[in-house]
Amino acid sequence: MKLIASILWGVVLGTAAIFLHSAYSPFGLVLALLGSSIGVWMIGRAWGKRYFKVLSMIGWFVIVIRASTLGVGGELLVQGDWEGNTLVVGGLISMLISVTLRANS
Repeated sequence: MKLIASILWGVVLGTAAIFLHSAYSPFGLVLALLGSSIGVWMIGRAWGKRYFKVLSMIGWFVIVIRASTLGVGGELLVQGDWEGNTLVVGGLISMLISVTLRANS
């Protein structure tokens, strides 16, 4: 159950980051990156294993990459501007940092 929940939490954090990153520039982007990385860190803190943090990071990354590609109607949720690029690259870096942090410190 924790396995599915950690993936779903990653998807929820990624969805929130997608909708928040372009709002109130640059504060929305900073809040999206901080909220996502703290959320992934808290998953590991709550369940005590790095494995669950990795799964939530994968869920976050899959939803962000999917939002960065064109949909059926040509819509694009994460643009190719500095905010979108910072969300994808900065999000990946902040997720890797939060995964490598110890959960029980």
